[in-house]
Amino acid sequence: MASNRGVAYMKPGEVEIQSIDYPKLALGSRKCEHGVILKIVSTNICGSDQHIILKRR
Repeated sequence: MASNRGVAYMKPGEVEIQSIDYPKLALGSRKCEHGVILKIVSTNICGSDQHIILKRR
């Protein structure tokens, strides 16, 4: 069975891949009849955001 996974930044230098719920076309109890859910096939991190995952020495 397929699972939906995402990266969670726990603290500087520590990231985890966690199972997350699949998205739903709703806002609380209100359904969205005209929305879309995009499938992300690739991602990257900007060089200015690397401090989130790199440990300081």
